[in-house]
Amino acid sequence: MRLPKTSVFILLLLSGLLWAETAFSQLQRERAQLQRPVELVFPTPRHINLLTTEPLAAGELYYSIMHTFGEIDNGAGNLWGIDSGANIRFNIEYGFTDRFSLSLGRSSMDKVFELGGRYLLLQQQTGGARNMPVSLALSLSGGIMTVPSDLLFESFGLSDRLLFSAAMPVSRAFSDRLSLLAVPMFAQFSKTAGNMRVDDVRDSWYAGLGLGSRFGFTQRHALTLQYLPAWRDTPGQFSHGFGFGIDIKTGGHVFQLFFTNTQALNDAYLLAATHGDILDGGLRFGFNINRSFVVRN
Repeated sequence: MRLPKTSVFILLLLSGLLWAETAFSQLQRERAQLQRPVELVFPTPRHINLLTTEPLAAGELYYSIMHTFGEIDNGAGNLWGIDSGANIRFNIEYGFTDRFSLSLGRSSMDKVFELGGRYLLLQQQTGGARNMPVSLALSLSGGIMTVPSDLLFESFGLSDRLLFSAAMPVSRAFSDRLSLLAVPMFAQFSKTAGNMRVDDVRDSWYAGLGLGSRFGFTQRHALTLQYLPAWRDTPGQFSHGFGFGIDIKTGGHVFQLFFTNTQALNDAYLLAATHGDILDGGLRFGFNINRSFVVRN
C-alpha cells in the first residue's frame, strides 16, 4: 500500500528533526569538553625556595618575605638557631601580562640585589582534543653582590660582583591534591673569592636539578618537599639541598613553614652555598610570607 505524499513529507520532516536534535546534543556535549587551563598547580611563585611555574595575572602585584635561620644544632640556648641571625630576602614582582612578569629582590646573604623576569611558555590544559600535560616557564635573573671589599679580603670591582641565574621549571598537577615540580637550574658568578658565602671559592659556575612536591591534605594546608642536587665547576664536587614543610592558606596570604639544610634563598646561592648535614643537626628553620594584590584590572 502506498503512503500519501503528505504522510511521506511528515515522516521525512520528523526524521530530520530527530537527526538535528541528536546532532545538536552531540555538539553540546563536545562544547562541554572545551580545553581549560589548570591553575594554581602551586599556589605561589616559590615552592619553599624553588621557582614554580605559577604565573601572575596581568596587573597583579606579588610580594614575599623569606627567612632562614641558623642551624638547629645551636641548641636551646640559641632557640635552635633562631638567635643566630637570619638570611632575609624581600621580593616584589609585577605581572605585565598573564604570562610575563618582572621582579626585584634583595637578599641579606652577601647583600645581593637582583632583577629577574619570568615567562610562562606552556600552561597545563585539560579537556578538549589536545591536552597539555605540563606547565613550563623560563626565568632569567641578574644580580650584583654589594658586600664591601674589606669584608671579602680582596678587591672587587663592579664587574667582579655580577651574578647570573637561569631556571626552567616544569610542573604537573596530577589531582586537586598532588602536584610535582622539576627545575633545571644554572648559575654563574663573575668572581668567587674571599669571604663570599659560597661552598668553594674555586668554583664560579653551578648547575642543578630541583625537585619538588606538594600534597594538599585540606583545602588550606599542604605538605611540601624539595630536593636540589647541585654540581660545581670543580670536578667531583657535588652537594645535596633538602627541604620539607607545610603551606598554610589564610585569606590573601600563603604562609610557608619549612626546614632546610641551606641558608640561601635566591637561585644562584641555592646552587652555590654550603649545605648542612641533615643527620648532624644541619637543618635550619625557615618561613615565607606571600601576598598578592590586584593593582590594575
